[in-house]
Amino acid sequence: MCNRALTQTVPVLLLLCALGCAGPDEGVYTGEIGNKKKVKVGVEPDGVVHLDGYWQERLSGVHEKGSLQGKDMDALVFEGPASKKFKLRMLYQEEGDALIIRAIQSRTYGPGARYLPTEKDSVFDPPPRLIRQAGS
Repeated sequence: MCNRALTQTVPVLLLLCALGCAGPDEGVYTGEIGNKKKVKVGVEPDGVVHLDGYWQERLSGVHEKGSLQGKDMDALVFEGPASKKFKLRMLYQEEGDALIIRAIQSRTYGPGARYLPTEKDSVFDPPPRLIRQAGS
């Protein structure tokens, strides 16, 4: 009985873990976002992501699930530097070798903190694309 329960439970847990840990493919994605002309998102094999060219310094983060206007969406969430504690969230959709940036939001830490728009038009139309670089 115990073996049967184990053989039924383990595949389900592995599937949930695989689906829950999904994020963009490993590599470097580059493009423009708003007035930031050289934005680069690097996705490492261990799932850590780095953001260059959007903030004054490199930000590091992870993939999470988010939502935009009631629609579930993937998000890259970056931690601000120690001198200015905040989170920056990029909501995106994948299309081939591109990350289509749907919105960028930030929030501070503390009670009642919520994500707020960081760009004048925080929900982009048309949305910017970060293209995965060949060989990355």
